Amino acid sequence: MKFGLRAAALSAVLCGGALSVSACSDNESMLFIVGVLAIEETDCILSPQASAVLRTGGALDMSLRSSYTAGLLVGSQLTQRGSRDQLRTETARLAMRGAEVRLETADGNPIAEFTTISSGFVHPASGTDPGYGAISAELIPAGAPLTPGVVVARISVFGDTLGGEEVQSNEFFFPITICSGCLVDYPAEASQPDQGPNVYLCDLQGDMEAPSGEQACRPGQDVRVPCTACAAQNPICRDPCLNCSTLLGGLDCTGSQPANCP
Repeated sequence: MKFGLRAAALSAVLCGGALSVSACSDNESMLFIVGVLAIEETDCILSPQASAVLRTGGALDMSLRSSYTAGLLVGSQLTQRGSRDQLRTETARLAMRGAEVRLETADGNPIAEFTTISSGFVHPASGTDPGYGAISAELIPAGAPLTPGVVVARISVFGDTLGGEEVQSNEFFFPITICSGCLVDYPAEASQPDQGPNVYLCDLQGDMEAPSGEQACRPGQDVRVPCTACAAQNPICRDPCLNCSTLLGGLDCTGSQPANCP
């Protein structure tokens, strides 16, 4: 993966050669991104359905994870062309090859541009109903120059029809909140026993599910996790006095190292 790769380079390929600029513009209505799937609702499986639960935004806890990967629900309005009666194969199915991603601050300042390679399959439309498919795309790669706050991922997926036509989608905007420690929960029942008054240390031996009932398909991304899931490896999970994002009121933090909170 290379930061700074111009998305225009791919557009030139897709819109050049046998395809005209107008044809490339039309392709944006043929292939479109519906949204980002909430995969916790389907046992961490990408489920490309029109009724799928979608996220309106994401969260990346940098204390737990360094990259953000999204499952994109993709729709196609390409018309079916196959016919068994006429012995004609279906060429309108789409084989996805990846996505172009541009990261910006909430104010529109550029952060990074890159191509992420992936795969997926999108069926053609049936009558007036679009066909759907899913593709997994890394929206924030490890090492991206990020600071706490909101970043906006501008995403466009691309691929080929089985008939050999290159297609690129519309550009989809998805906000992601960047933080450190904001997705860690400290349930009262997870506190290590035999601690002093107002002292909380997460139990290293605990085994708890997320309080929300959701499972974390990608720990550190989108879904809150109990401190017991990371206390053995992460000091922030072990001691909430070190967590600037979720510092609990009323705790006695005199025995902890300074959290260096802004």
